[in-house]
Amino acid sequence: MRLVLNLLVVVLALGSMQSCVSKKKFDELLASKEAADKALAETQTKVANLEKENTDLKTQLEAEKTRLNGEIANLRKDLDATKGQISAVQQKLDMSQAELTKVKNEVNGIFSAYKSSGLTAEERDGRLYLMTSAPMDYKTGSYALSKAQREAVAQLATTLKSNPKLKILVEGHTDSDKVRGGAAYQDNWELSSKRSLAICRELIKNGVSPAQVATVGRGETMPKADNSTKEGKAANRRSDVVADPDMAPLLQITKQ
Repeated sequence: MRLVLNLLVVVLALGSMQSCVSKKKFDELLASKEAADKALAETQTKVANLEKENTDLKTQLEAEKTRLNGEIANLRKDLDATKGQISAVQQKLDMSQAELTKVKNEVNGIFSAYKSSGLTAEERDGRLYLMTSAPMDYKTGSYALSKAQREAVAQLATTLKSNPKLKILVEGHTDSDKVRGGAAYQDNWELSSKRSLAICRELIKNGVSPAQVATVGRGETMPKADNSTKEGKAANRRSDVVADPDMAPLLQITKQ
């Protein structure tokens, strides 16, 4: 009997121990499941967010693709327009080059005409000055031409008559001396004008068309030498003959 009781106590003790172990294991498994469920939920949330980001990126990519295609189309349109403008400009350049060549040939013709007539052509400050066989200088206060000067003007007249397209500008100049009282002119402006007119009238007298000659008086404003010396003043009392080419072709080029 005593043995039976002892066995019963042992069996009850073992059952109690087994019950405690099973509950602990269950709690551990439950906690593990809850952690797994939480991790799964977090992962699913991340996946959903990534899928949304992916969708947004695809939408942005399509929008950017559409924008870039539009810009490319506009650039191609602008490029075609630019090509057309370049072509038009090139045509104008070709025309301008032809006009410049024409002007160059005319200028070369002017040089040749003066050179063949025995006149000397000298370029100064972008202007073509014609030097006659006799210097066009004057005595103080005078605008009269000497015999040698009239002969030189006649030589120039021959050249102009042989080349009706040639035109000249006659410039009269003075030294810095002031006009004395009783003179036949009021000031150096008028004196310089009379000097240029004297040459102009001599040219017309020799048969040159008035349309080929223009005159201007510069007074004392354009000295070629120092007015503080006697020699300088003598050099400044002069008339210059300047080639006056037709500028219409060049002006036409600038308007294109």
